[in-house]
Amino acid sequence: MRVLIDTNVILDEALSRQPWQPTARAAMSECHRQHDAMIAFHTLPTLFYLIRRHSQSAVVAKRFCQQLVSWARVAPADHTVALRAFQLPLSDFEDAMQASVAEASGAAIILSRNTKDFTASPVPAMTPEDFLLTYHPASLP
Repeated sequence: MRVLIDTNVILDEALSRQPWQPTARAAMSECHRQHDAMIAFHTLPTLFYLIRRHSQSAVVAKRFCQQLVSWARVAPADHTVALRAFQLPLSDFEDAMQASVAEASGAAIILSRNTKDFTASPVPAMTPEDFLLTYHPASLP
């Protein structure tokens, strides 16, 4: 199954944000091992910036992003995908971009902690907990 991983889930793991980090790690691990994991192109500079700011190290930020793209494909986005994001009835434009990228790349779900922000998304969102409960209950932390 193709899964687009939202920025907030990746940041939960990268920045060890509690209490979400253990579940984000488990869900991302399952995406890595058993699914076609994807991230939106615009997620990478956001991750790099926030990890660098948190760790005070561009080396740490670059290493994390490189490790991520070693197993999660970067979903392509172009002019049409950006225009589609403007058409979606989502209040947050970054969420609309995630949803548009997920739709264009054929993702079955968006893995996000903020599922309420995706209620009008063409691709349904699941929390890491619900993802694990539904598809990988043995992996729940």
